[in-house]
Amino acid sequence: MPLQSVSQIDERRRASKWTRIHPIFALGQLVVFLVSAVLLVLYFNGHVSFHAVHISVLIKVAFMAGAVITGAFWEKDVYGKWWFANEYFVEDVMTVNVFALHALYLFCVYVWPQSLPLSLALLSFAYFVYGVNVGQYIWRHALNQKHDHRSVARGERAA
Repeated sequence: MPLQSVSQIDERRRASKWTRIHPIFALGQLVVFLVSAVLLVLYFNGHVSFHAVHISVLIKVAFMAGAVITGAFWEKDVYGKWWFANEYFVEDVMTVNVFALHALYLFCVYVWPQSLPLSLALLSFAYFVYGVNVGQYIWRHALNQKHDHRSVARGERAA
C-alpha cells in the first residue's frame, strides 16, 4: 500500500469495523491476564490449585487468539497488511513471541505433564513478555496521543 497521509489512515481506522471489535479482545485478554497473574502468585504461595491457574490461561489464550485475528483484520483494513505493517511491526513481533511462549506452555502441560516446574517457568516468562508488550503498547499510545494533541494545537490536522 502506498504511503498515506495521517488523515487517510484516520479515515480507514474509523471505517474499519475491527476498530470497535478488536479492543474487546485486547482488553479482555488484559483483564484475564491480570486475574491469571494473581492466580499464579496465589498458586506459588499455596492458596489456589494449578487447575485454577491453568483454566485462566486457557481463557487468556482464547482472548489472545481473538485479539490476534481481529488485530490482523484491523491491520489489513488500515495499513493493507495482515501482519507486520511498519506501524505495528514491534507489537506484532512481540505478539508472536507471546503466542509462541503460551503454545510452549500448553505443549508442556499436555504432552509432558510431569514437567510442571518447566510449564510454570514458561508461563511466568510468557506473562513477563506479555507485560512488556502491554507496557510498550501503552507507552507508544501515550506518545502518539501527545503528538496528536500537539499537531492539533499547531493546526496540522483536522479534528
